Amino acid sequence: MHGWTLGIVGMRSSRTTVLTVLIGLVAGLPQAYGDDMCAPASDSSRVAIAGGSITEIVYELGLEERLVAVDRTSNFPSAALELPSVGYVRNVSAEGVLSLSPTLVLGEDDMGPPATIEQLRATGIETRKLAEAHDIEGILDKVRCIARIFGLDEQAQQAAVDKYSPLLNQLAEVDQGTDIKAALVLSLADGVPMAGGADTSAQGVLSMAGATNVFDEFTGWKPVSLEAMAASNPEFIVMPTRGLKAAGGREAVLQHPAVRLTPAGQKGQLIDIDGMTLLGFGPRTLDAAHRLAILFGTLSELR
Repeated sequence: MHGWTLGIVGMRSSRTTVLTVLIGLVAGLPQAYGDDMCAPASDSSRVAIAGGSITEIVYELGLEERLVAVDRTSNFPSAALELPSVGYVRNVSAEGVLSLSPTLVLGEDDMGPPATIEQLRATGIETRKLAEAHDIEGILDKVRCIARIFGLDEQAQQAAVDKYSPLLNQLAEVDQGTDIKAALVLSLADGVPMAGGADTSAQGVLSMAGATNVFDEFTGWKPVSLEAMAASNPEFIVMPTRGLKAAGGREAVLQHPAVRLTPAGQKGQLIDIDGMTLLGFGPRTLDAAHRLAILFGTLSELR
C-alpha cells in the first residue's frame, strides 16, 4: 500500500458479510466502456497521457516504455515524474503535446479543455477520453480497456485483472449493511470544508469501504457550512493528505469549528490518504477502499 498517513482512535469490531458484488467480476462483467473507446489504437508506440490512473495502469501493465509524456496528476509510480509534462489533466497544453509527436493521446474523462482536444484531433492524432465509473467494476473495466487499447490480447487483458483477485476477495467481504457515516473532505479552503457528494469519486470510495456518505443529498463537490457539517454528524472524516497539510495538519483540522463537535472530531477519527490513491480510481483505490474498510470496522483486519 502506498501513501498512508493514518490517525485513528477507537476501532470498531469487524462484521462478516455475504459475498455479493464481486462474484464473476474477474471473469468479466458488462463493461462500462464502449467497444469503440477500447478498440486497439492504430498506433500505440508513442503515447501521451492526461490522467494519473491511466499512467498507473500503463506501468502496472509493463508498457511504460511507450510513454512520451504524462500530466501533473501522474505522480505514481515515481518514475512517471521523470517524463515530460503536458500540464494539468483539465488544462492540457496542445503545443506541449504536439511537440512530442505522440501517436496516441489518452486521457481521463475530465481531460481538457475542449479546444485542446479538438486541436489535437484536427492534426490527425488519435485522441481518446475514457469513461469513469466510481466503483470496483469501473476500475477493472478501465484496466481491461487500457490493455486492449495497447493491443494486448484477451488472455493478457484477463491476466491484468486476475492479479487483483486476492484484494477483490477481501473487498467482497466488506459489510455493506452497516450504519457507518463518513465524510470525504477535499480541502478546507479559506476555512470552509469542500466535501464530496453523490456522483463523485468520494461517494464511490466511501461506498466501496462500506460507509454511508453523509453528504449524498447533493451532487458533486460543494462547500458545506459549519451547521451542515454539524448536522451531518460523521463518525469518520477522510481527507487527501495534501488537503490535510494545506489545512494546517491533523490537529488543526480536528480543532476546526466544522470538525471538532462531530463524532469524528471528538474521537480523533480523521484519516488522510494520498489523493490519487484515494480518489484516482486506478488500482491503488482498491487498496484505499480496503484500508478504509478496516478502519471503519466494516472488514476485519485479520482477513
